[in-house]
Amino acid sequence: MDQLGFIALLIFAIVLSFAFSYQQHRAYVGQIRQLADAHDRDGVVVVSGRGKGMLRGCVAILAVDVTTRRILEARTMQGSTVLARFRRAEFLEGNLKGAAERATSRHMAEALEQATTQFRETTRTRGRAVRTRRPVAAAPEGHLA
Repeated sequence: MDQLGFIALLIFAIVLSFAFSYQQHRAYVGQIRQLADAHDRDGVVVVSGRGKGMLRGCVAILAVDVTTRRILEARTMQGSTVLARFRRAEFLEGNLKGAAERATSRHMAEALEQATTQFRETTRTRGRAVRTRRPVAAAPEGHLA
């Protein structure tokens, strides 16, 4: 193989890698939308997390009820190639607090920890936003606010 053939092969590999990565990203966005549509009501948030490794990894997407802190639906994608797909993980559904202990791999546990952190930050931010939208009490007449 000459130098020009090697360069062409390298460019083809880069384009192929980009195409597979884009396909995987679209699958992720599609799963987020499916969960959001399936649980489209007040008090439910959709969060995600990932656990990365050298060759393998895991992405977890959770629909969590804010009031009960229960996972209503969980989907995970585990694998080492771009051909990995999301699957429903019914064993993760239940109490959010013990989700990491129910993980089947170290990467899944990392993904669940990250999703749990995102849930805490999201609900904390939501709480502040709700508090700031409350009407401010009017000052008594004759007093400056």
